[in-house]
Order: sequence, then C-alpha cells, then structure tokens
Amino acid sequence: MIEKHGIPVAMVTAMTAMAKVAGANRILASGLIPHTLGDPTRSPEDEFAWRKRQVTKAVKATATAIPEAQIFPDW
Repeated sequence: MIEKHGIPVAMVTAMTAMAKVAGANRILASGLIPHTLGDPTRSPEDEFAWRKRQVTKAVKATATAIPEAQIFPDW
C-alpha cells in the first residue's frame, strides 16, 4: 500500500467494513454504493458543493495522525 511508503491515503467509500478488511487505514464513509462521490438527485450546483465538501473531508483525514485504521464518519 502507498501508506507503507509514507504517503497518507484516505479511502472514500460507502462500504466501510470492506475497506477495513482490505487494509485501508483512513476510511471516509460517504454516499451510496453506486454514487460514492456524487448524488444524481441533487442539482448540478448542489452536487458540486456536496462533492467538494466530501473531498475536503478526505484531505483532512489524510492530515490526521491515526494509531490504527479508523473510519471517519460523514463529519
């Protein structure tokens, strides 16, 4: 994994339990299975704003020091 080389990574997924089993360290719970970083029920402007918030949360998760795998809820 990339983290073994010192590069923090955040996995954005609706399937947090599977991400943990796969070995992801920073897991951001987000969206639905077919639309992890999107929501077709929103207007394009609302969806863009929501997507931007989700990506910002993932970036913050990569800056968070963690002792073991952690699931970051939709904060």
